[in-house]
Amino acid sequence: MGTIEVVLGDITRQRVDIIVTAANESLLGGGGVDGAIHRAAGPRLAEAGARLAPVEPGKAVATPAFDLAPVKHVIHTVGPVWEDGEQGEDLVLTSCYLNSLLLAEELEAESIAFPAIATGVHGFPAERAARIATMAVRSLPIIDEIRLVAFDEETSGLLREALAEPVREWCPTCGAAAIPLVNGCRLLPEARQALAAGAIGLGGFLLDDDTFPQWGCAQEHYWTNGERDECRNQVALNDAIAVTLGEDRGWSVP
Repeated sequence: MGTIEVVLGDITRQRVDIIVTAANESLLGGGGVDGAIHRAAGPRLAEAGARLAPVEPGKAVATPAFDLAPVKHVIHTVGPVWEDGEQGEDLVLTSCYLNSLLLAEELEAESIAFPAIATGVHGFPAERAARIATMAVRSLPIIDEIRLVAFDEETSGLLREALAEPVREWCPTCGAAAIPLVNGCRLLPEARQALAAGAIGLGGFLLDDDTFPQWGCAQEHYWTNGERDECRNQVALNDAIAVTLGEDRGWSVP
């Protein structure tokens, strides 16, 4: 499990393999953090980005980091423009983080630094964005070192609070505490231990609405909260397995 840390500072000064920038669809550079990264990387970053543009919101592409060395790559991801929270903004922002992590894994990165995506000119509410960012990276800790870089104390505080928050779910039928269910036919040894300890449950069957359950309770009630809950379910599984094995969750909240 990778480590996740909140860092207050300048993202262009992070000594990591990959820096993520909150880009616009043209990848030509903009204001805020994206502008700072482009200035630090030099004009070749926009030239390389232009060859890959346009990029849809939620997607991620990579270019060399140029003058940002020793950083090896810059991942450009396009965040959602906030409207009212009912236009799929949460899922798009989640995709920004997940797609960036998957791309970083393809590039064999060992460390990655994220800014607070979409909280600038795109207008995404900072507290909501912090919860989404931390939940997304906690659900997919596939890079050895993940840094969430905050540019001010307020953002840093929101990220730290969100990172420390446990996932709790309650049965909508009886109100009992829920356990996360794992779906799939192959279980890693550590997941088998958590299953034997009762920390997680086994899914893999269909509910009446033809969805796979994400949660269950001691009264054998099962339910799913749909796509919006996929990261929460995975984080709960990760935490339950870590606790069963007596391991640190892996994230740092100084």
